[in-house]
Amino acid sequence: MDFPITFNDHGTASYPEKAASWLAQPLIKAIKNQESSNAIIERKVNKAITRVLLLNCLDPCYGHVLWKLFNAYHYREVEPPEGLAVLIPKNCVWLVPDFVAEIWSVEVELDLLGIPIPSIDHFIREQTDQYESVRLLPGLTHIDHQDLDLKSFLRTTPFDLSDFQKQSTCITFVWREDRFWLGSAWEEWLSLFATKYNVAIINKWLVGRQISKMKQVAAQLRQQLPATKFHVTGLGRQGVFPGHFNDLRRLKADSKTEMEWCEVYAKSHLVIGVHGSNMIIPTALSAGFIELLPKHKVPFMTEDILMKHPARFQTFLGRHLDLYTATEVIVEHAVSMIEDFSYLYKNTMAKP
Repeated sequence: MDFPITFNDHGTASYPEKAASWLAQPLIKAIKNQESSNAIIERKVNKAITRVLLLNCLDPCYGHVLWKLFNAYHYREVEPPEGLAVLIPKNCVWLVPDFVAEIWSVEVELDLLGIPIPSIDHFIREQTDQYESVRLLPGLTHIDHQDLDLKSFLRTTPFDLSDFQKQSTCITFVWREDRFWLGSAWEEWLSLFATKYNVAIINKWLVGRQISKMKQVAAQLRQQLPATKFHVTGLGRQGVFPGHFNDLRRLKADSKTEMEWCEVYAKSHLVIGVHGSNMIIPTALSAGFIELLPKHKVPFMTEDILMKHPARFQTFLGRHLDLYTATEVIVEHAVSMIEDFSYLYKNTMAKP
């Protein structure tokens, strides 16, 4: 809608410059790609329908899959013979709400969604012959999540702010090994270099630095908040955490693991992590968050945040800090959020 793209087989293309690197060029490359892949597609029918509203949630980016799926909420009251069908990666099926009439799941790694997959085309053509009509729905990428019933997607009740002071202090670090918690521009350059050229020894060093920062934050917090419990979730198992961390990281996440993580987020006073898709579900369920924001992600700082608190609480419990922020400053924010929120809550909720 915002970035129309036209191109032909001779290489002539027209598109807005703003969309060049992340949309136009990948699209053109995908269309012209001579490679192809196939995937197993399964159809699950929850409700019999004859007219389909199809929501395409396929995307190489996990966060984009989530935001596309959230559009389903606008069609929750659709009744047969018309009904909603979602086309979605198989590993995200656990997020599909019960009100969806049909689930068309594609068993494929997300990074393969950038090349042609003929079996998807074949499957859709085969299915469409069974219905009176099939209409492709628009999918907005910046929907107003305040109206969403997150429990229908995440199957978990978010942290209840009225219990903030009653629950044992819990902080969860959100782990990833493809975008690191870094301490300087030099380390960021090193990270980009290691990713581009797949330099394993640099990657291992950056993992160690990331664990070191998490351990420093935890150690400083334990001095001021001794009873704090620490969890770490996410994909990847490099490095070792000390015994006072509950290490819940996995090499791959299935629906059981995702639900286990959701339960941890819903009990967390704070989640701490680097900006990215990995923060969407944690910020939807936890009481608060501290997000470390790389400079090139500043324009996108709201895209991975799903907190639903009233504005005053959201301002206090949601902190975006620069990626290079010193651990001492992060701890200062965390301690204030945990120790001072109850006073803010009591005075905000009090009636004169």
